[in-house]
Amino acid sequence: MSLTISKFKGKFMKIFVTGGSGFIGTNYVDYALGNDIELINIDIKAPSKTEHEKYYKQCDIMDFHSLEKTIKDFKPSHVVHLAAKTGAHSITDLAEFKPNTDGVKNLINACNKVGSVEHIVFTSSLLVCKIGYIPKHDTDYMPTTAYGQSKVEGEKIVRNLKNPPFEWTIIRPISVWGPWMIEPYINFFKAISQGWYFHIGHGHYRRSMGYVENIAHQIHSILLAPAEKVHTKTFYVGDPEPLDLYEFAELVRKKMNAPKIHKMPLWIAKNFAKIGDILKFLGWTNAPLTSFRLKNITTEYVFDLSPIMDVCGGKLPYDIETAVEKTVEWFRKKDRR
Repeated sequence: MSLTISKFKGKFMKIFVTGGSGFIGTNYVDYALGNDIELINIDIKAPSKTEHEKYYKQCDIMDFHSLEKTIKDFKPSHVVHLAAKTGAHSITDLAEFKPNTDGVKNLINACNKVGSVEHIVFTSSLLVCKIGYIPKHDTDYMPTTAYGQSKVEGEKIVRNLKNPPFEWTIIRPISVWGPWMIEPYINFFKAISQGWYFHIGHGHYRRSMGYVENIAHQIHSILLAPAEKVHTKTFYVGDPEPLDLYEFAELVRKKMNAPKIHKMPLWIAKNFAKIGDILKFLGWTNAPLTSFRLKNITTEYVFDLSPIMDVCGGKLPYDIETAVEKTVEWFRKKDRR
């Protein structure tokens, strides 16, 4: 790196990002670089954006020696841990998700040795609880998948730290969408653009969601916040106002100038979901609708985002109109490639 240590709002920062080639990671790297922050992204895959390649080093968080050497060479002041093994539909195979537990241990041990790290943001998941359940406190867990359980175990590893040499914060992103998105929301935008999106039932399902560039801002706000506001705290991150799923789809449709959205009776959707379950059982991983996905679509969940908004000073960079416009613009460019 040829950059000098960056100063942002009075705080010197060198940020070590894990998983910066992924969806949230790509947007966070963009956000930090846009504020002249020195950073390195370690990931097992190359960056999604070619502009990020000079900030990238291939490294697996499961390879402790490589991870330790990379951290020691870079000497970060802050760490944003986004790397994870995902797979929300897996029910029982917890061993599949060792990066979410052993990877967390490796990162902590490496940061303990380097001595320069002031703060780590650990990324957990909404799925530490079943869809629709609002936990009563930070450790009120209720996972229903192996992925969710692995994130619970990862959180416990962090919470059980004894006098670590760094501050730490846990975040749980909520239904994230926006540029560089992956399933399920890339399929949501694709279906609307091609005219085969069906709104299920007649409900106006309300849910908390998060535009990814706003979440990038929230993550960075945590790094800048006083310790008493964020140390040992857990935050749901996303947009403070819940969205009506039908109204959200309509807004996307209008920005895309896409065909009219039709509605599908719930009983028909349930039958399609059962077929999807069978196809998934038979090995088709991209079934368009499963019982898991149907439950996710039709379940309302609204989280209190006031704690993270307090950390952000009550403001986010993008409103819903602008967020949809930026996402549609990215989607169209991606579609032309």
